[in-house]
Amino acid sequence: MYKAMLVLAGLLVSLTLISGCGYVFKSASVEHIDTIRIAPIEILDADFAYDNASKRPYDEVIREKLTKRFNQKWRDGNDAEFTMRIQDFDIREHSYGAQGEVEMVRMTLQIEYKFFDRVRNNMIAQTNNHLQAHDFYIVPGRAEPMETIEEAKVHIVDELVEDLYNQLAER
Repeated sequence: MYKAMLVLAGLLVSLTLISGCGYVFKSASVEHIDTIRIAPIEILDADFAYDNASKRPYDEVIREKLTKRFNQKWRDGNDAEFTMRIQDFDIREHSYGAQGEVEMVRMTLQIEYKFFDRVRNNMIAQTNNHLQAHDFYIVPGRAEPMETIEEAKVHIVDELVEDLYNQLAER
């Protein structure tokens, strides 16, 4: 039993050292891509149309953030194309306090996206039901600071961009 724990600890240390040294696995499916085009974002839910924080439409905000993040790996161009449609935006009560009051809210975006390889003329990835969720407290004194709905919208967009990048660019 002691030997098994030592082996497991050694493996964890090795993995930490490898990942800490910048090792990135590159899939053969995207290594030939040098450029990407982020198509205009389509938003079907009017409740998620406008970002009050930046005073701009969310389609522009999201496209700009996606372009900035994906351009850390690829330049602007036409080797690949990413299209996205936000089908639904929802906010629901998620957790209640001892007196039955709402403490936590779950915000979700239901997304459809396609990542198309124009060089090899094939679909790299696509889905009709990607669900991005962000839980946040609306009362003070909990495990995390409370957030307003506008702050939560900023966070869910940032999390969406990062998750899509990790799923698609770091395949």
